[in-house]
Amino acid sequence: MCIPHGAGGSKDNGFIKEDKPKKHIKRVSKEEFEKGDPDFVDERTSVYEPKGKKSFFSAILD
Repeated sequence: MCIPHGAGGSKDNGFIKEDKPKKHIKRVSKEEFEKGDPDFVDERTSVYEPKGKKSFFSAILD
């Protein structure tokens, strides 16, 4: 005779799931979104300069 899967009951292993705090990002006002943050400080040390593209053969010869 077959026993259904749920007939055996469950075994309590003592595991209690902890409640994690919700991850929330503060919504930015529309004015700040459009005009940017007035308190922003640019901390970059160098200016971005894209590298020039070289052809395959000029890259080999250099």
